[in-house]
Amino acid sequence: MITKTWALRFVIAVVWILLGGVLFVTSRGHTLLIDNRNGEGSPRANQAGQIAVRVDDKEPLKLFEGDRGRLTVTGSKHRIRVEFPGGKAPFEGAFTLPLYNDMYLLSVPRMVGGVEPFVEVFHTVYEPRNEEEAPEEELIPEP
Repeated sequence: MITKTWALRFVIAVVWILLGGVLFVTSRGHTLLIDNRNGEGSPRANQAGQIAVRVDDKEPLKLFEGDRGRLTVTGSKHRIRVEFPGGKAPFEGAFTLPLYNDMYLLSVPRMVGGVEPFVEVFHTVYEPRNEEEAPEEELIPEP
């Protein structure tokens, strides 16, 4: 027979689990690389000069054409504002980062030009060292 104490413990455990899930989703951190390079398939959205890119309420990144900056953001939904030199109207938009990856690359020229996808997963590639650069391994003498 279930008593009131056990029912209360069960409800508290369920609330704790739900609260943990909500906090995980809302406070999940990501590294976001802001890319201002005109690559394949991206329009020339940047003219000569420095742009200022602000994501959420973070300090703006100042990027020249070809530069890349890095931010750490929390949560999945974000707002972006790109200010251009020479009095051009600023671009404002929103984007969502999926929950399961740690690092994303956001292409400013693609986003401003309306080309999808402007956010993609960024994978780091492990490069093994050359045998010449590798330190010599010490041999352990056999007894």
